[in-house]
Amino acid sequence: MKTNYTVFKMIALALMFTCNSWGQTTLAKWNFNGADAASVPGGGSNPLPSEGSGTIGLVGTAATSATPFAAGVNSAGVGSSDPVTTNPPNLAWAITNFPASGTGDKTSGIQINFASANYTGIRVKFDQRLSNKAANTYVVQYTTDRLAASPVWVDAQTFTFTPAATGTGDVWYNSRTVDLTSITGLNNNDMPAIRIVASFDPIAGNYLASTSTSTYDGTGVVRFDMVTVTADASLSTSQFDTDNQAFAVSPNPSNREIVSFNKAVDIEVYDVLGKMIAKATQVTTLDTSNYNTGVYLIKTATGATQKLVVK
Repeated sequence: MKTNYTVFKMIALALMFTCNSWGQTTLAKWNFNGADAASVPGGGSNPLPSEGSGTIGLVGTAATSATPFAAGVNSAGVGSSDPVTTNPPNLAWAITNFPASGTGDKTSGIQINFASANYTGIRVKFDQRLSNKAANTYVVQYTTDRLAASPVWVDAQTFTFTPAATGTGDVWYNSRTVDLTSITGLNNNDMPAIRIVASFDPIAGNYLASTSTSTYDGTGVVRFDMVTVTADASLSTSQFDTDNQAFAVSPNPSNREIVSFNKAVDIEVYDVLGKMIAKATQVTTLDTSNYNTGVYLIKTATGATQKLVVK
């Protein structure tokens, strides 16, 4: 799936040169809030972040429900961890259409794309509300390269519970947190991603509905709220420069001219939508005369990346 990560890098690089914070930094957050269900920025397919920079979307068979954004609070006024407690604007992203019983384990749910350029110590936190027929088990996975031909998804943490004896549709499971700080491959990276996917119950070996009196069939609805990716620390500018000095582009910005590299490299060039627009092998230059004004990302076969601004 082609995704937008160029914008993430641009913002992260801008931050790099203006601060060196050692406190926790929000890289991307989605609160899905809006004046009504039709007013959430980005809409149901790819809601826009409320803070930071990133993209979020659906994977596998998952689809938004008939009403893509539903209440972030329950009938008793208790809801997600969103500090906004009234509905609206406190809304949540509503997902359904999970795989049929016995199929598609850990394949369907949501995917969070972000960039951690110049940052280390990644964590993800989210709130969930499960309908009675929704699965009781969800796995958080990560990949260090979402643009790989076959990204490797690694299980990081499983959230599960024994199906409740009564309805769970109004219960929020808030601040489910996954500590990924030991995964060094997620640090200072333009292409990581995190998925939250429905999974078989670890004991039953199949999907179980969140309520014991209901039967899982894939039509249950899962609401997500306050999906947040944070970093614990930022690298110093000198550290970042050392990591990237092996690949240089000039002039940058480019006035729609031929730019040069400091060595022959295999490259892929991506636009702000994450679409690959050029690919070449063992080249030392790139002709940008036909490029639209904007920001691009040049990725080498060795994983080095550079932002290119075309004026």
